Amino acid sequence: MKVVTGETIWTQLNNVKNKYTYLSKDIECDVVIIGAGVTGALCSYYLTQENVDTVIVDKNIIGYGSTRGCTAILQYEIDVDLTGLKGLVGYENAVNCFNETKNALYEIDNITKNLDDNCGFAIKDCLYYSYKDNETSFMQSEYNLRKESGFDVEYLDKEKGSNRFSFDIKSGIYSNKLAGEIDPYRFTHSLIRKGVEKGLRVYENTEIISTNNYGDKVILKTHNGFTIKANKVIIATGYEARKYFDKKTAILTRSFNIVTKPLSNFEGWYKKCIIRDTDDPYIYIRGTEDNRIIIGGEDEKIGGERSKQYNLTNEDKVSQEKYKILFDKLKNYFPNINNMNIEYEFSGFFGETKDGLPYVGKHKDYKNHYFLMAYGSNGVIYGVTGARLIKELYFGNNPSILELFRLDR
Repeated sequence: MKVVTGETIWTQLNNVKNKYTYLSKDIECDVVIIGAGVTGALCSYYLTQENVDTVIVDKNIIGYGSTRGCTAILQYEIDVDLTGLKGLVGYENAVNCFNETKNALYEIDNITKNLDDNCGFAIKDCLYYSYKDNETSFMQSEYNLRKESGFDVEYLDKEKGSNRFSFDIKSGIYSNKLAGEIDPYRFTHSLIRKGVEKGLRVYENTEIISTNNYGDKVILKTHNGFTIKANKVIIATGYEARKYFDKKTAILTRSFNIVTKPLSNFEGWYKKCIIRDTDDPYIYIRGTEDNRIIIGGEDEKIGGERSKQYNLTNEDKVSQEKYKILFDKLKNYFPNINNMNIEYEFSGFFGETKDGLPYVGKHKDYKNHYFLMAYGSNGVIYGVTGARLIKELYFGNNPSILELFRLDR
């Protein structure tokens, strides 16, 4: 499974932050987290802050799965519009979901202030827009719904859009301070370092090959024959977690991304806000701490394990054509930004659920297990929300929002 291909910006700009040993003896703990990407790291942070004896393991090295291919666009918006989500789960639940993502954004702000690195985090505005005349009525209606629901939004018509941006906007929703950016690789390592300060034990290059319940305990066996005895297990293995379930938890696609070299001019890009269009698949744009532009999209559905997209290489003609399309689109977005050059090209798996919401919680077939499958465009945001909710479950609470994220929906 080529979850990520190409040179990703985060692991190119950042050397391996910390190296951890593999498990070489039998151990016991309260909670073991399988998967040490950003999702697992967030779980470890929340639990160790409560002094829970926690172990985290990964079959690879820390942050080298989906995390290194994550564009880490942080938004209160999810893959399904508020209008669409209202139709699926009801108005109150839909607004609650949007508020959860908004709150998670500001929770990241608080978390980074408690770490040894701000991880390139910044609160940003965001633009959701359409270049199609026939979507103007819908966008106006979506704007009204968000405004009535208490979100700090502004409607952009063609004139307002042209005053702020150098690309064609027929209608748009501009949201104030409801988005953000972060370096997900640095964030993952900083979270884990914070956990280590509180007693977290970390083992990379340690693959779990079996889990079995014995009474109230779970016994996990590693590929080299050692065991972990735990009270609870958290599955935070990203798209590999799908193997636990018969049902289709997400539609997998491969999303393509290019990253420019640092730039000095951003003419036509109002406040360097996060940008997303209404297309399906959509185009997304963000900046970086060192003044680069990341543009991504051009998603292609992934077939079975032998399909081309499942095992696509960065050198493949398909990949190179996608990167060229993205670069041409970027130049059309910002024709007045000179000397744009691509420095990194990469693609990665992207999973989208039918309602745009993550899967979080327990499953009847897996005693003493919690699952956090932060699928969708808001992976880091959902990681925060899900990790906090799993902490609540561990301490015997059952927040009502979990009903919307349940695994059997």
